[in-house]
Formats: sequence, structure tokens, C-alpha cells
Amino acid sequence: MPSVVLDHRGPPIAVVYLSETGTSQSLAERLGRRLRRLRFRAAVLGADDLARVAAVLFAASNTHPKTANDEVPIVILLCATTGNGEMPRHARRLWRFLLRRALPATALAGLPFTTFGLGDTSYAHFNFAARKMHKRLLQLGAHELCPRGEGDESASGGVEAAYAVWEQVLANRLQDLYACPPGVNVLSDDVLLKPEMPVTVEDGSTAMKQTTRDDVVQSRVCGPVRAAVVVRNERITPPTHFQDTRAFHIKLSADTPGIVPGATILVYPENDSDDVSTLITAQDWTAVADVPLAVPATVRKWATTTPLTLRTLLTYHLDIGCVPRASFFEVASFFSSGNEQQREKLRELGDAGNEEFTQDRYDYADRPRRSALECLLEFDSVKLPLEYILDVFQPLRPRQFSVAQYDAATAEVGLLVAIVKYRTILRRIRQGVVTRFMARLAVGNAILVEVSAPQTPPPPADKPVLLVGPGTGVAPLHFLMAQRLSLPRDAESPSTLLVFGNRLHDSDFYYHKEWLQHPSASESRSTASGISVLTITPSTKILACFSRDHTDDDTAPRLKYVQSALKITSVAREVGDMLAHNGGYVWVCGSKGKMPKAVRAAIHDALEATLGKGEGMAAISVLEKQGRYIEETW
Repeated sequence: MPSVVLDHRGPPIAVVYLSETGTSQSLAERLGRRLRRLRFRAAVLGADDLARVAAVLFAASNTHPKTANDEVPIVILLCATTGNGEMPRHARRLWRFLLRRALPATALAGLPFTTFGLGDTSYAHFNFAARKMHKRLLQLGAHELCPRGEGDESASGGVEAAYAVWEQVLANRLQDLYACPPGVNVLSDDVLLKPEMPVTVEDGSTAMKQTTRDDVVQSRVCGPVRAAVVVRNERITPPTHFQDTRAFHIKLSADTPGIVPGATILVYPENDSDDVSTLITAQDWTAVADVPLAVPATVRKWATTTPLTLRTLLTYHLDIGCVPRASFFEVASFFSSGNEQQREKLRELGDAGNEEFTQDRYDYADRPRRSALECLLEFDSVKLPLEYILDVFQPLRPRQFSVAQYDAATAEVGLLVAIVKYRTILRRIRQGVVTRFMARLAVGNAILVEVSAPQTPPPPADKPVLLVGPGTGVAPLHFLMAQRLSLPRDAESPSTLLVFGNRLHDSDFYYHKEWLQHPSASESRSTASGISVLTITPSTKILACFSRDHTDDDTAPRLKYVQSALKITSVAREVGDMLAHNGGYVWVCGSKGKMPKAVRAAIHDALEATLGKGEGMAAISVLEKQGRYIEETW
């Protein structure tokens, strides 16, 4: 029997990403390339591909005893944490699958694995999802190949700095365990790997007429993705105000399941057609721009447009407006010709393991928020082959918006959308890909959306609730308040206290006019603190503070932020009693960073004032375990 000549080392390796924004997917693809250069057989899988991921996880327990041990795969999971310590949306089916009670403690016996968590210490539950996943795999009998790693987006160098260290530890461990076969060497960084997801022109295809946008939208309706119609897109901040905030309303189909407070709408964006044309021209793709493409089956799961051409792929499915990661520059460097200086710079920007080059990449791309399109226009020596396009550009992902209003009778959903538009340190205007798309939509336009139910049920109507929502974080809280106000209310009804914050009372006090129109509403404003108190009913009250308003007495301290309002003695007493003695709930929504921590600290102090010194932390822990402390930040 002839001997088999191996061109790889060790067992197959599955790199599984559990991603919300795409960062863990990008790192998984980077790890896959690194492992292939080291001559391992690495496959990168998304957690939403449940059948393939489950087959890999349970391969050890299902392997026939006579099968060689080195064919039991190694599993490496890169897991992001989202929301209040939750699994990413596309990984929740996998998580539920692993939580089945029927699984024995030996279900994953013999499976070597490790994990890397992508988190942010500005959130209360740092890397909670990755830690839960790691613990669960151990409970099911898998064994740790090497220590798990954790990255912190708020740390110096972000997640990638910690990841680079962990990746090297993992690579060293694998190379120690598995030697290369004789005559097989690792591939150097200057060797171009085959495309992971090759794109080609369909055999015998010719350019076709461009399809209409409405036809494209309808072709993508599948499963949870549904078409909606824009019925309102109106700016609600004054034209003189720097922030353009929209009341963006859509009409869903009549068969849409019921929507409750905390639900989100995922809006599927589109790239600007002029930007797409600019890229096609710059890359000399005009001749193939409107020819049907052939892509791997796994790509067809998310690139659903029919027909799929290069133009529709770039318009609806690939993110040409994002800030590129190291892998973008790494792959692009292989296709730079005629300009050695540009080629060398691309190699440096693509070197994720070099600390100096990482800083250079931050200064060039991240800090000024340069887009992938801009980078390709500046590095004009790069001409990308069609087959590598999916190795260069990331998927264009939907953006979540909290439901602010919902009319079940008409299936109309209202969103509160702050249009992202700002100047960078280079004085260039930058716009958010999704909100730029939404801003240009007209009433009657069709868009693609997905309805996502909340992970945590909203506070019940028969319990008092503290709502904290600065800026557009007030959106889901407005929905909850509308539901509670629609019920019969009196002085004995459970209290609703909303603490709202923004910059200017007269410019961005969202829903102010609506609330004032309530028959029993009244408003008073402190000349000393600047706090507005809007009493809607005897049991429903809003405290609003504004960071850029001036009080009549400029020597008096102003309460600028929501956490400051919570520290007012009477408010702290009300909050403490509500949570400690009356079964109250807390719901905090808004931007991540200092706000959620400061609000948590203020609630901690209020509970200690009510329960006694040293009791605040334990009380908050109880609230979280009971589902009474809900925190949704982004």
C-alpha cells in the first residue's frame, strides 16, 4: 500500500466566531490565515451555521474508536458579548443547543478547545458571554487546549492588542504539540494564500440590465428578513442644531408578530451608488460590474440578492465605508504593483503582530476614520482580483434601532434615529453608513428590516419602574411609557420615573411636546439646577437635565447629567424605596462609557441610603438575578 504524503500538521481546526458587529469574525478569519500558514487545516465557521458547528463540537464523542486520534478536531471559539452580558444574536441558537438538559457531562469528552472573549469594561458584564461559553464546554467534558484569552475594547490598543498576545500563545502551543511532517515548511507572510471565499464570473455570462432597487429588495425577503415601507422620515431637531435626529417610521406587513418594549428593528443598509461606481471604476471592474457572479454556498446565505452581480454585491452586501482592519491591508499588499513604497506601507499596516505598525494603522485608519474605499483610492497601485473581493471587504451588517413607538392596528413602527455625521481630526466629513442611507430615504421607499424580540422581558405594568435614558436611549423607554399611560392611572398606580438627559432643552428634548399634550401634564424648571420636572400623571414623572443649558444663576451648580439627577436627595430616597421595598425595576438605555457606570453608582448609593452601608452591591446583584435591573447600552 503506497504511503500517504502529508502536506499539513495535526488535526483539523475549527475556528468558530460568535459575532455581533463583525470584529470576532474578522479576528477568526485572521486566525484561520495564520493557522494555514503554519500548515494546519483550519476552517472558519459562523455560530449561525449550527449544523456544521455542532458536528465539529460533537466529533470527539461520535468518533469511532478505530479512527485516528489526530482526526478529532480542535475547536477555537472567538466570542463577543452583547447587551447585558448576552450572547450575540446569531449565536443564541447554538447557546440554547448547548444548554439542553439531555446533554450528559461527557457529551464533549475528548474535545480540545479554547476561547477568546471580545468585551468592553465599560459594560457591567465584561466578557460574560465568552466566560459562560468556556465554562459550559468544560461542563460538557471538553478539555482546555490552552488558557482562554480576553480582550477589552476600552483598553489601550483595544481588543486587538490582547488578541495578538493570545494568538501567539495559541500558535506556540499548537506548534509544540504538532510538528510539521518531513519536507513541509511553514509558509512565510509574503506567500499569497488562496482566497477563502473565491468569487468568479458565472460561465458564459454576459452583462445584464441593472435591476431596480424595488426588485432587489423583494429578492432579499427571506426568513426573518422582511420588506417595510417608509411612512415618515422627519427631522425633529431644529435646522440650526448640529444634531440631525429623525422620527423614522416604517409600516410592516400585517403578519408581523406583536412587538413589545425592548424590541429592536434591524435595518439593512445600502452603500451609496456613487461610492460603488467610484470603486468599480478605480479597480477597473467596469467590464464585469453587471455580470452574474458565482460565489460559495456559505456566502449565498447572506448575499441573497438575485441576480448577484459585482455591483449588487458592493451595493447591498459588502461594507466599503467601514474603517478597515489589518487583514484588509495584508491582502491588498499582494495586489499592489508599480509602486514599491505603497506596497511596503500596506505590508506594514497589515502586520497585526507588530506594535509599532499597529499604532501606525491606528493613526492612518482608525483615528481619522478612513473608509476602505478611501484607502483603496489613496493606495491607487492596488488592483484587486475579483476572486479575492470577499477576503478584503467585510459583510455589510444591519444596524439595530430600539422601537420607540408601535401601533398594532396599523403595524407602524417608530424609530428615533440620530444621523451620524461629523468632522474628523483631518477635518473630513464622516457619515455613518446606515444612518446616511436612512437619511436619504423618502416616504414610500421600501427597505429591508428584521424584527428582534428583547432578550429580557420589559418591566411589568403593575410594578414601579425607574427609567434612565439620555439622548436616543429614551426610545424604548418612550414605548414603555406609552403603554403604561394607556392604562388607567391614578395616584395609587405603580410609579414611573423617567430620568432623561441631552444637551439643550429647546433643541433635543425628545418627545417633550407629545408628553406636554397629555391632559394632566405640567412642567416646572429649577432656575438653580436647570432640572425640568414634567409631571404627566400623579404617578408618572420625568426629570430632564441638559448639559449645555445655562441657568439664570451661573454661580449655582448645574445638574448636567442623568446620574446627577439621581443623586438629588428626594430622588435618591424615591429610588431606594422603589427598588428595596416596592419590587421596582430599573431600565437603563443609552451610549456605553461613563453613563451606565455612573448611573449604577448612583443607584448603589440610593440603595445604601435605604438599606444601610455596605448593602448596595448585594442589592443590585439581587435585582440583576431577578431580571429587575435591565441595562441596554451600545
